[in-house]
Amino acid sequence: MKVYSAQLSRPHSECFLKVDPAHHGPTHLTILPTYRCTAACAQCCFESNPHVQGRIPIERILGYIDQAARDFPTLKLVVFSGGECFLLRDDLDAAIARAAERGLATRCVTNGYWATSKRAAAERIAPLYEAGLSELNFSTGDDHQKFVPFDRIVFGATTAAEFGLRALIVVEGRKEARFTMDDVLAHADLAEFLRASPARANLLLLNNIWIPFQDEAPISQPDEAYRSRDRIERFQGCDNVLENMVITPHERLASCCGLTFEHIPEMKIGDARARSLRELYDSQLEDFIKIWIRVEGPEKIFLFATQKDPGLPFPDGSTHPCQTCAALFLNPRVRRVLGEHYLEKVPEVMFRYQMLRTLERRSDPSFAPATPPGPGTSGPEAGEQRDQGRIGFGA
Repeated sequence: MKVYSAQLSRPHSECFLKVDPAHHGPTHLTILPTYRCTAACAQCCFESNPHVQGRIPIERILGYIDQAARDFPTLKLVVFSGGECFLLRDDLDAAIARAAERGLATRCVTNGYWATSKRAAAERIAPLYEAGLSELNFSTGDDHQKFVPFDRIVFGATTAAEFGLRALIVVEGRKEARFTMDDVLAHADLAEFLRASPARANLLLLNNIWIPFQDEAPISQPDEAYRSRDRIERFQGCDNVLENMVITPHERLASCCGLTFEHIPEMKIGDARARSLRELYDSQLEDFIKIWIRVEGPEKIFLFATQKDPGLPFPDGSTHPCQTCAALFLNPRVRRVLGEHYLEKVPEVMFRYQMLRTLERRSDPSFAPATPPGPGTSGPEAGEQRDQGRIGFGA
């Protein structure tokens, strides 16, 4: 097994894990077809802007959807984001239709630049609705509004809700924000929609944590948002890593769609053009740090490192788990400490991961067996214990 995807010598103990497609697989496929965007937000995690070139050809987008639907029984949702996914134009409609044909829910994340009026919004949403789109998310706030007026967000989100889609408006959250959730609720057209429209239940609002990607950025959060050491018991395992399989515009498969994943080389698994998605995804199960993050979350792993090296400062200034995750990977001292001591955690973490997966699937009716085991036969758990594949430590 690997930590930080680095080869280690094989210890005397080994960890056993069966790669069962019905239990081990992502629930989400996120396709980032391009990092090009109509906006150039100062704190964009992907540094998107109108000058970025390149995208995934539609033939390969459709192929990735087909491959994921075929090879991952766990898959439920396909997300299209970016960059700005609406720059794909008709290709976006085709991709939505292909995912819907495969029985998958679909979501688009957009800055809403295209919703210049109610009529324009309806004309753009109609073919997406016909293709089978499930959900449409809109991003806004101080950075976004330098490029897209909030009126367009209102046109787009209310129209999507009237079509029967789930619509979400996500607002950049920070103490210094000039545009806040109060301003969202004060918008006359949106306030009237939320008060009187029969479709109002389809529209939700969310205040998000906005984190800095430029050192000089004046971004701070309310005290309760800081993920400090004295609040460690509040933090849970990451629900994105191993759950969200991401295809980047460069057609690299990534382990998550966290805000900092492009800054962490180990989150890139491999070239999706050269190896199957299933093969690439399963290779993560040899990377212990990702399983550990899924089970305990980056804060508790960082705490473990500080317990082994008391001089190591805990990242109390983090307001988002992705910031702490980046610190795990990018701090050489943390990497060294975890590389020296991770074996102490392997039995507990692997047991908890197996239990987590088993309980998740048991609670999902779509994964119930067609017929219960008959007399004299073993249930799936018993068979799994007898027929376990091996993952060793190292190459």
